[in-house]
Amino acid sequence: MLGNRKLVGGILLAILLLTTLAACSKADATPTNSPEMVYTQAAQTVAAGLTQTAVLMPTATSTPTLQPSNTPAPTQAATATLSVSVTPLVQKSATSATGPDKAEWVAQNPGDGTVLNAGQDFTLVWTVKNTGTTTWTTDYQLRYYLVEQSLRMGAGDLKLSKEVKPNESIDLSLAMKAPANSGEYTTIWVLTNKEGVNFYPLTFGFKVGAAAATATATVAPTAGATATP
Repeated sequence: MLGNRKLVGGILLAILLLTTLAACSKADATPTNSPEMVYTQAAQTVAAGLTQTAVLMPTATSTPTLQPSNTPAPTQAATATLSVSVTPLVQKSATSATGPDKAEWVAQNPGDGTVLNAGQDFTLVWTVKNTGTTTWTTDYQLRYYLVEQSLRMGAGDLKLSKEVKPNESIDLSLAMKAPANSGEYTTIWVLTNKEGVNFYPLTFGFKVGAAAATATATVAPTAGATATP
């Protein structure tokens, strides 16, 4: 752009000089060319200069600017993790690892494997012996141990009815009612000291058969006497 301005300025300066010379020579000599011709030649010179300059100038080519593509980066899909917390039906140990409280099974009635009728009432008796070094007080108790409450069979936790010194025995009786459905069952109970520590388990495994059928008396009709004519 600056080169064009210089070229045009030079051409205009040349025209001015030519005009001045023409004016000065008008009085001294007869002009060979008329002023119109001078202006025409000057205009042609300017046009030629502009044309040459246009040829020499590089052509401005509009280069489109590529806009950055707004392509979002791939996002890793979130994977839903289902965390399931399963709480097993586990209770405290039926016996203490160490301690002065100890017991020994002596007898049980009814025995394991007994078949009971569905819904039958019965009394479960465990006889146990104190083989530890402490005296079982009436704060000691026999407690139900399982999570499944139906196998309580109607019996509640039982506190000892008397003190049991070392080497003495006691009968623990529970009034129960057999389950209504047939099958094999096991109920678990535990001896617990006054601090609430379990130290000896007691179990009873039994079967339940079908409910006893109720006998219904059926009276057969009596055949009447046939008259003989």
